[in-house]
Amino acid sequence: MFLYNLSDSSFSVFTHYLSHLGIGPNGSNIAFNTGSIIAGIVMMFFFLNFSVFLIKKEVPRILVSLSCIAGFISSLGNILIGLFPSDGSQVLHNFVASFFFLGGLAYCILYGISEWKAINISKLQALSGFVVAFFFVVFVSLTYLSFYIPELLKLSHFSEWILFILLMFWIIGHEVVMIKNKKLT
Repeated sequence: MFLYNLSDSSFSVFTHYLSHLGIGPNGSNIAFNTGSIIAGIVMMFFFLNFSVFLIKKEVPRILVSLSCIAGFISSLGNILIGLFPSDGSQVLHNFVASFFFLGGLAYCILYGISEWKAINISKLQALSGFVVAFFFVVFVSLTYLSFYIPELLKLSHFSEWILFILLMFWIIGHEVVMIKNKKLT
């Protein structure tokens, strides 16, 4: 956002989606697209690590596997968002972004269920996945509705930023729990 705003101060969480950074001025496009690709790859390793962690907590493998597959789909979407920014084909960009959002919705729900079944994992932590999933639904719904009710566009933009922040807290929080658990064992 900083790089974008150096050239165009109109950028805000109420006027732009995150993907607008991928077509922004002043190198914000390079930073966002490269970051999106790298983040997608890092997310894949996170989901693998988290899945192994849950299997050790005696969560059924099929449930963990489905969760991990959804995580990989979302990660692939993140990588593809960086490869296909919206200044090329908006239709293609939206298609690859749907992998990120729908995969994210699925993994938040599936990992939430997995954590609920796990031994020695806080139920509050398990519920956090459902909270993030709710914001995936809010964002997708507002984005869809904004085509018919343009007044909702600002809320759609803002909801994506809220979703992004919550998702980062979800991932970092789970990583902290896994690190603490390794120190205890």
